[in-house]
Amino acid sequence: MKKEGYLTISEFSEIAEVSRKTLIFYDNIGLFSPEYTAENGYRYYSHEQIYIIFVINILKEIGMPLKRIGAFLRQRTPAEAVSLLRQQAGVIDQKIRSLQSFRDMLDIKAERLAEAAETDDSERESEKSAVRLVAQKERFLFLSDPEDVRKTEVPDAVWLRFYMKCKAHGIAMGYPEGFLVKREDFLSGRTERASNIIFHVGDPLYANGVMPAGTYLAVRGRGGFGDTEPLYRRLEEYIAENQHEVMSDVYEERMIDEIGSDSREGQVMEIRVRVR
Repeated sequence: MKKEGYLTISEFSEIAEVSRKTLIFYDNIGLFSPEYTAENGYRYYSHEQIYIIFVINILKEIGMPLKRIGAFLRQRTPAEAVSLLRQQAGVIDQKIRSLQSFRDMLDIKAERLAEAAETDDSERESEKSAVRLVAQKERFLFLSDPEDVRKTEVPDAVWLRFYMKCKAHGIAMGYPEGFLVKREDFLSGRTERASNIIFHVGDPLYANGVMPAGTYLAVRGRGGFGDTEPLYRRLEEYIAENQHEVMSDVYEERMIDEIGSDSREGQVMEIRVRVR
């Protein structure tokens, strides 16, 4: 017979969204026990215990070990509770920032993949390397520290420094990546050299640099970072033929990468440079 004023383990499990198996485990390790256990072994919980299990759920969800949760529950004081809750609020804030960065990365990645795929579907093969004149709004970048590297032979240490910088600034891995070629290197034909690795980000919160708004020449082609030299030659020819003045560094972006294609031939690179 059910004990009056108490919840059975099944009722408590449903309200707390914790399985019966987990509640029994918590009881066995001394983390969280029922208010009353009958002689027949049936477990009964008080309504007040719902608040405790919710706190346990939250602390566990954000990664606090059960051992530490148990230590807190055994020595609860208002001061300890305030300290713990404020500390864990900071942990949650950090997780929120991390998730927001992942969301920004996913949004910009999907946007670029869709744009490149749509262009591929609508253009004839012979037109894929055509130079286009585009009016561009300001775009946001996250840049590595200055380097001077050959794009097809970037040392592992350079990539590692960039990835560690991303990690230190809460930048999610997976943004459309590319290289920045300095204006003077482009004008002198040294387009195999890069001064920065770049991530093309969506939110200025994750940026440490920008592509300024303006008129850009853009050219796309299939392949990866080692297949961009023909695109640069096409840009140089177009600039000379149309007497454009180069106003910026040159920005590479891998619009379709391994996420969108399992072959190098299916990947798409784009190069942009601001002109007048």
